[in-house]
Amino acid sequence: MSGFAAFAQYNEQDIRDYIEQYSEVAIQKMNEYKIPASITVAQGIFESACGKSRLAVEGNNHFGIKCHEWTGDTILVDDDELQECFRKYPTVAESYTDHSLFLTNRKRYANLFQLDIMDYKSWAKTLKQDGYATNPQYADRLISLIERFNIARLDTIYYQRKYGELPVEVVETKPVVQDTRPVEKPAEPKKQGKKVFTAIGSEYPSDESPFTYRKVFKNNNTYFVIAEKGDTYEKIAQDILVMSENLRKFNDVGPNEEPVENEIVYVEAKAHGNPTRIHTVQAGETLRYISQRYGVQLRYIFKYNMLDENSVIHPGDQILLRR
Repeated sequence: MSGFAAFAQYNEQDIRDYIEQYSEVAIQKMNEYKIPASITVAQGIFESACGKSRLAVEGNNHFGIKCHEWTGDTILVDDDELQECFRKYPTVAESYTDHSLFLTNRKRYANLFQLDIMDYKSWAKTLKQDGYATNPQYADRLISLIERFNIARLDTIYYQRKYGELPVEVVETKPVVQDTRPVEKPAEPKKQGKKVFTAIGSEYPSDESPFTYRKVFKNNNTYFVIAEKGDTYEKIAQDILVMSENLRKFNDVGPNEEPVENEIVYVEAKAHGNPTRIHTVQAGETLRYISQRYGVQLRYIFKYNMLDENSVIHPGDQILLRR
């Protein structure tokens, strides 16, 4: 197998486009050959430079598979040595199929198929261990790609299609999503081009507060106030007698952001989870939007879903709100 360094330049958008383009074929191969779709796509990204390397463009070879007993077409590419022989395919789909066959038909990779199909970390480490690539950082690179771009969602899609429920690693029982959150306002204001979560006070239980004249409400057992027109976090902080830095921390916002009218502003730290276990992402939503909607600290949403501040979510993705 190749230690192939895909020299073509690619960026984050290229990675997202690659995931979008090849997710279905990877899920199909997961169903046929029991190889995690997340691993297949991450390998494709790394080995083919998102389909931009010469080997990928001219040979439709997305996995750096060398000739090895190959009787089909070939292409010569400089790799560990000059002008090494690589397999050449009529289509990218055939490269994906041959990648699956390459792993399933060789004894050296037999250990892979003893692993949990949902455990992409062990798959990545065992691939490197069993000699798939010469790059010493290969396993770390695969895991980093999978986690940064939430590629493991493809494995969850496979599992749901096959079994009709989320895997036990993601949820202990089949989820019945009962969204008890209030109906959102039809025309929701925007802040910095992003959807923000607003609320009408009467739809939440109100409470008495000794520290402010503002009306205080509860969401997920966490106190919040509703931003008024022209409010800033500094102004609200003065009204409720807390430091503005803490208020921004409670609401997961940076130093240059301000609330919009009717937006929820939490006045204490949000909870670690929510009784609603799963949220299905809708168009325009961000991870912070989901955090504010359900009153769950953003860092816990990152933790439960193996995401970070650079992760990208898409409509239809399922976000875990508690363990």
